[in-house]
Amino acid sequence: MKKLSRMECNKEARRVLNRHQTDLAYAQYSCCGMEVRLTGWLCKTDGTDFSGPQIEAIIFDFHRHLPGYTVYGDFENWNFNSERISYIGEKRTSESGEEEEQTIYYINPDDYEFDAS
Repeated sequence: MKKLSRMECNKEARRVLNRHQTDLAYAQYSCCGMEVRLTGWLCKTDGTDFSGPQIEAIIFDFHRHLPGYTVYGDFENWNFNSERISYIGEKRTSESGEEEEQTIYYINPDDYEFDAS
């Protein structure tokens, strides 16, 4: 497997984000070394928010098209890496006035097959 140039990696990252209808006016991406870093605000082009399973699909799409790369999402509303996804968004309060815990999704890589070709 040959390492992609930074330009090729950025192009592939943009393709993955476009495939999942990510609004790139709010989300930024950068590839450096063997990492893809995503920042900003994560939302779809129609203005709706992503769900945990949809973000998991984005992560696995990155792994499928950029094998060997590590993906880090440090958004204002979501935080994720290859092992876990956390919804940070608006803080929710329960009826008693206490802040609820943030939603965390754990990723099981054994659920997916990767084709490095």
